Amino acid sequence: MTKIFRNCLILSLCLTACVSNNKEQQNADSSTVENPEEYNLTKAEALEDYILALDSTDIESVGKATSKFKELFEKKESPENDKGVALIMDYIDKVSMYAHRSAFDDETNYRPLVNIEFDGGKAAVPSDLEQAYDKINRNGFRVRETEGMFDLEANPIYFQENFYPYITSDLEILLQQIGRDNMEGYADDAAIAIPFQSLVQRTIWYEDFANKTKGTVAGEKAQKEYEKYFTTLTIGMDNTPAIESQQISPYFQEAYSYLKDFSPNSATYKKLEPYIALLQEQKIDEAKAMLPSLIGRSIN
Repeated sequence: MTKIFRNCLILSLCLTACVSNNKEQQNADSSTVENPEEYNLTKAEALEDYILALDSTDIESVGKATSKFKELFEKKESPENDKGVALIMDYIDKVSMYAHRSAFDDETNYRPLVNIEFDGGKAAVPSDLEQAYDKINRNGFRVRETEGMFDLEANPIYFQENFYPYITSDLEILLQQIGRDNMEGYADDAAIAIPFQSLVQRTIWYEDFANKTKGTVAGEKAQKEYEKYFTTLTIGMDNTPAIESQQISPYFQEAYSYLKDFSPNSATYKKLEPYIALLQEQKIDEAKAMLPSLIGRSIN
C-alpha cells in the first residue's frame, strides 16, 4: 500500500512539473512573438513594396502602379496620399530612364508626337502612331526629342487626371508648377533652354515654396527641385556654362544682375553673392574654390 502511494505521489509530481514547464515555455514563446499590429504596413509602404516588384524597364508598369494606388488610397486629401503620389512620381522618373526600349522602336519616327498634347491632342496623332501614343500616354508619359533622340517625359496631364482628387493643395500646387516647367522646357542638348529670367524666377519660386511647406511631401519635392535649379544657376550646364574662357558668361552676367534686382533678400542671392562678386572681379579660381560649399562638388 505504501509503495502504491509513493508511486502515485511521484507520478503527480512529474505531471505538475510537466505542466509548469509547458506554461513557462508558452510564456517564453509568447514573449518572443511581436505584436502582430507592428507588421501592418501603411498604405504608402504597401504601395512601395508593390512598386519594388515591378519591372522598371516596362512602360506598362506605371499603369499597374497607378491602379494599385487607386486600390489602396481613398479619394480625399491627406498627407498619406501625398506619400503615395510621391512614390509614383519617383517611379515615373525611374521608368523614364529605363523603359526606352519598351516604348520606342528605332525604326520609327516619333517626331509627330512631340508636344502633341498642346498641338491638337489625340485627334492629331497619325494613324501609324496611334498604338504607340496610346501606350505612352496611358502610362503617364509624353514624347520629347533631345539631341535627335526620342525620350520619355512625365506628362503633367496624367497627374491631373489620376491623382489630383487624392492629394493636398500643397502637392497639387507643386505638381502644377513642375508641369508648367516641363511644358515650357528646361534644357536641350546639355544647354539651358529657357531665358535667364525664367531660370531665376523658377529658382526663387522653389526656394519660397520649399520654405513654406517644410515637413511635408510637397516641401521635400520642392527642395529637390530647388537644389536642381540652384545648381544650374551656379554653374550652368555643359553647353551653357557660367564660366566661359575663364570669365563669367554673358547669359549668367545677365542672370545674376536680374537675380539681384528680382530677389535681393532671398537665400539664393545671399548664398551666391560672394561667388558672383569673385566672378565679376575675374577671380575665377577663387570662385571655383567656393563651389564645394555651394553645390557639394567642384568643376574644372
